[in-house]
Amino acid sequence: MTEKDVYQFYNDKVKILYSEIEARNNTLPVELLFEIHSAFDHLKRIHIDGESEDRCAEKAFSHLKRGLLDTFKLKLKYHNDDCTKLLQSKTDLRFVDNGKFLPSLLGKRKEIINHATEARTFESKNDIDAAFEKWYEVSGLIDEFEKEFFDPLKIQWAKKINFLFNSWTFIVGVVSGIIGSAIVQYLFPGLFRFLKKQ
Repeated sequence: MTEKDVYQFYNDKVKILYSEIEARNNTLPVELLFEIHSAFDHLKRIHIDGESEDRCAEKAFSHLKRGLLDTFKLKLKYHNDDCTKLLQSKTDLRFVDNGKFLPSLLGKRKEIINHATEARTFESKNDIDAAFEKWYEVSGLIDEFEKEFFDPLKIQWAKKINFLFNSWTFIVGVVSGIIGSAIVQYLFPGLFRFLKKQ
C-alpha cells in the first residue's frame, strides 16, 4: 500500500461521509477526529522519521477504516434519534398518505435495523470488506428513508389534521355533555332538586 492509496481512500470514502456527519451539527465527532489524527500521524512518519511507506500507509489506512466504521454508526445513531423524535411527536402519522405512511415508515425502519445488524455481525467476524459493503447499504437506505419520510410538508399537514381532529373531538364532547345534561334535566326534573337537597 502507498501513501497515495491512503489519501485516495480518505478523499473518496472518509471525507464524503464525515462531511455529511459534520453538516448535521456543524461539528466533527471526537472519535473520528482521533482516527484521522492517528492516520496522518502515521503518514508523517514516512517523511519525518524515515519509516517504511508500506508499513505506515497500512497503519494509516487501518485508522481511517475504523474512523469510517464509526462514522457509519454515528449516521445510524443520528437517524435513529430523528426517527424516534418523529414517532414520539404529537403528530398522528396515521393520517398521512391515506394511512400508508406509518406502516411503510416502520417497515423501512426495520429494514435499516436488519441491515445494520448484519453489518455489525460482519465486523464482529472481522470481515471488514463485507461490513463496509453492508454499511454502505445501510447509509443508502437511511438517505432514501429521510427523503421519503422526513418530508416537512407531510409532517406539517399531519399536525394540522391532528389539531383539527382533536379540536373537533373536544367540541363534540362539550356539545354532547350539554345535550346530555339538558335531556336528563328535562326527563328527570325532580332528580336535580333531590340532589340539591342532599
